[in-house]
Amino acid sequence: MPRAFLAFFAAALFVVPQAPSGEHGMIRLHYLQKPIGVERYDLVRDDRGVSLTSDFDFTDRGGRVQLAASLQTAADLSPIRFTAKGKSYRFVNVDSDVRIDGATATVRADGVEQTVTINPPAFTVDGYAPFSVQMMLVRYWQQHGRPRTIATVPGLPANDVAIEARGRDVIRTGGRTVTLDRFSVDGVVWGRETLWLDEAGAFAAGITRAGGLSFEGVRDDLDGSLVTFVERATRDRIADLQTITARTPPLRTGAYAMTGATVVDGTGRPAIADAVVVVRDGRIAAVGPRRDTAVPAGVPSVDVTGKTIVAGLWDMHTHVTQIEWAPVYLASGVTTVRDMGNEFEFVTPLRDAIASTRALGPRLLLAGLVDGGGPDAFGTTYAAAPADAASVVARYHDAGFQQIKIYSLITPPMVTALTDEAHRAGMTATGHVPNGMTIDDAVDRGMDQIAHLAIRGEAGSPEVTRTIAHLRERGTVIDPTQSWNELLGHAAGTPVAAFQPGILKVPPPLNRLFSNAGAAGIDAATARGRLERGLRIVKALHDAGVPIVAGTDEGVPGHSVHREVELYVEAGLTPMEALQAATIVSARAMKLDAELGTIEAGKRADLVVLDANPLEDIHNIRRVRWTISGGRAYDAAALWRSVKFQP
Repeated sequence: MPRAFLAFFAAALFVVPQAPSGEHGMIRLHYLQKPIGVERYDLVRDDRGVSLTSDFDFTDRGGRVQLAASLQTAADLSPIRFTAKGKSYRFVNVDSDVRIDGATATVRADGVEQTVTINPPAFTVDGYAPFSVQMMLVRYWQQHGRPRTIATVPGLPANDVAIEARGRDVIRTGGRTVTLDRFSVDGVVWGRETLWLDEAGAFAAGITRAGGLSFEGVRDDLDGSLVTFVERATRDRIADLQTITARTPPLRTGAYAMTGATVVDGTGRPAIADAVVVVRDGRIAAVGPRRDTAVPAGVPSVDVTGKTIVAGLWDMHTHVTQIEWAPVYLASGVTTVRDMGNEFEFVTPLRDAIASTRALGPRLLLAGLVDGGGPDAFGTTYAAAPADAASVVARYHDAGFQQIKIYSLITPPMVTALTDEAHRAGMTATGHVPNGMTIDDAVDRGMDQIAHLAIRGEAGSPEVTRTIAHLRERGTVIDPTQSWNELLGHAAGTPVAAFQPGILKVPPPLNRLFSNAGAAGIDAATARGRLERGLRIVKALHDAGVPIVAGTDEGVPGHSVHREVELYVEAGLTPMEALQAATIVSARAMKLDAELGTIEAGKRADLVVLDANPLEDIHNIRRVRWTISGGRAYDAAALWRSVKFQP
């Protein structure tokens, strides 16, 4: 349809650009930039209003995800009826039906029906998918005077969404130039998404997250510009993090002393009562009992009597795919994380912004994801032949990555080739045990570390005992991600809050996401039995001397780190040993134990001030008052609130 006709039609009907009466769109869907499927939508406008239908369909690592949605609105785009049924990600079920009559909404979601009062401006949307419904949300915002917030349902109570115009982008693709309006959308999912609409109001592209990782939708005629969209969204999101940084300044910097706390230094030595910790220029200048440790003249003191100070925590298995993770990690006492697979164009500038202190956040260590290629592969970096190994490793090494992450479709010869190249470059190799291999095969071919608990059988059995002895002999590091297994493997009828109280403090979109997770068809006892089997293996590994490091695979942001440590105590580790898994053992695994992991003079001042002692009750690890990163002391409550969590 000619552009002139589109412009005339939009101007005749609305103050802002809108689509013509008949509109059809196809959106290419990508996960970590890998093409995985499409969304097709049809929009019809008549005398009664607007009707949208959408078919959202993709296949991720061999698993198909489908979602059907429909939206009916009045002529001014005010919603009347919204339905969505299916999945928006592998473990995210969607089953919503919303009917709106004036200020009353009848909402059926997640098996519960309620009638609620909503005050316009209000719209209907259930997560990031389908993208076409978010397109209609932005059009509604434009049509209704660009209000500061829009109440959205489902999500009880209604969740407020904020939309912001972030400028215009000129995209050159296929020999033509397209001008697009860029928007941020905050609150449909946790954190900010980026959406682009064209001059007629039609969807052009969107950058969001699904199941924890970056998810992109690009209109089929613009698909060749995917990386450009990712890069421009990244600039916006890092600017958002810099705004959070400016609004959440550290309470202390430079030189200061903390006096009166109990210090658990993480070395395994007894706790130091009535201690002094002196921080100067981002490092620990002195630590010890007050009677033996003087506060230098001119250094201000902070009385932290009654508190406990531990070393900064680590999350050794995460995917920091949005900037909101940065303040959340600091709020939860995490000062170092290992990212185990991300978009190159996002994670490297984020790492650099944090390292330069232009933006707050934990130290980012990076493992570069590589898979074997083919339709079921993950990500966009592949190594199918030994000749591929050198270029793959070189790209990550030259960008400052510490590790190579091997994924499920890597063949045995390629495991050898990749690990050999990584070791030559001074890197280490971690990741999944590839399909068709055992954990013994993987470590024999050079893998230094293993993600998840890839050991079959029961602790104490001859085969498991032999495997554990082999791992000990090879010096293999394991990150078992038990909190992730618990979160996805709990019985669907068991409330997440029953084992993860942090879920009660997260923003509504996250609460809905995790409330829909869980394993169907099993009871709570069966789910707990599966978890306990894993915990028994964790204990057997630890007792044999295999290093265990705390990793979450994301989970409930921030709170899953605490749960991982708690589960190690449930497995039978002492509170000190569980803390060490999230501090010094992790630092050793990344060869940074000379700088990090314990509270000792000369090390970096990465510390956590807790309101209670975790050696007395490991659940006290959740009671973070301050987090100190490189000597900069932040108020945990302010950090939580900066990204819409409850402290």
